[in-house]
Amino acid sequence: MKKLIGFILSLVCVLAMAGCNNKSMDYIIENKPSVTGIVEEVRDDYIIMYSDSAEGYPNGSRWSISLDVENKDSYTDLVVGDEIIVYHDGNVMETEPLKVGTVYAITLKTPAERVDKEVQENETENFGEEDYVESVQDEIARVEEQSREHCDIDSSDMGQQQMNYHSAQWYKLWDDELNSLWSRLSDELDAETKAKVLEEQRTWIKRKEGNATAAGVQALGGSLQPLLESGTAAEMTRARVYVLAGYLAEVRNETFTISPEIQESLDVAEPNLNDVFAQFEGQWIFDENRGACVGVERTVECAYGVEGSNWTVWVTGGDLFSDLDVYGYTEQNILFKVTHADFEAYYDLSFGMEGNLVLIYRTSLAPSDMNDYDIIVCD
Repeated sequence: MKKLIGFILSLVCVLAMAGCNNKSMDYIIENKPSVTGIVEEVRDDYIIMYSDSAEGYPNGSRWSISLDVENKDSYTDLVVGDEIIVYHDGNVMETEPLKVGTVYAITLKTPAERVDKEVQENETENFGEEDYVESVQDEIARVEEQSREHCDIDSSDMGQQQMNYHSAQWYKLWDDELNSLWSRLSDELDAETKAKVLEEQRTWIKRKEGNATAAGVQALGGSLQPLLESGTAAEMTRARVYVLAGYLAEVRNETFTISPEIQESLDVAEPNLNDVFAQFEGQWIFDENRGACVGVERTVECAYGVEGSNWTVWVTGGDLFSDLDVYGYTEQNILFKVTHADFEAYYDLSFGMEGNLVLIYRTSLAPSDMNDYDIIVCD
């Protein structure tokens, strides 16, 4: 009888524990803060997602979410395009992307289209040595075809979040190809050439990140920002893929050519900085009574020229900076970063809708601070 009672008590405990686990998820859903978004990137221990509905961020926001989730019943087998709900402790860190303290649970709201992994594995297993080995030229042509599919999507009926998602997918396509090429180059280049290309690659990455940021600030914190950033990153990464593809083809003694049409589109991805400065050249008045203006001048012709620079930008009664301070740029704008003793200043130089010069000043590029800026509009 005692054994029977002990067994019943044990069974009750087991059932109670199971009930607690279920309640735990229910409790999290009912009581914890949450943010809903679409997965843009999946890494080993975290994901990047974009949300256009997060409380406190009406213009959209990007989030880095840890996959070290407290509730193990959470859905963590994520792919790009999944719409998910993340339940967290409410401690939002104003980083770029945003982060949260503790992730309590992740639930899947709307799944993205998935590739059948079993079919994919079988196709890989059935690929024999006698099968066709793709040349670098054919490989890039194939990726170009996939790229055109992204570019040809009709976005007329899309919301901003959908357009941001497709732009992120376009960037991911070229970024994946870039990483694939680099992996093979690392194995096949000699040590000296590899070191040279690695340094070149690091310089390019810094430039790409800066230019993507420069593109994004034009949205002034609006929901268009992710599209501008990923679009610029995609264009630059595509151009870089052709450079690395040429290196790999050369190592393998393969022929690799770029058509004039393709080359023209690649050149647009990274305009000449000197040409971008030249379109802003002049003294632009913003206060006629004081004679105050923004000057964009070639350093050799500027009374305030910054030593060692080619272009100097000055503001009456304000800061002085040059092409040495360029953080990133596009064909339409130049973003400068000026480091002071106790703060950093960012200046965005562009043209307004009416063709007048506009200079925006801010002290942070954090998403939550994008609406905090001063602006000079010249006549």
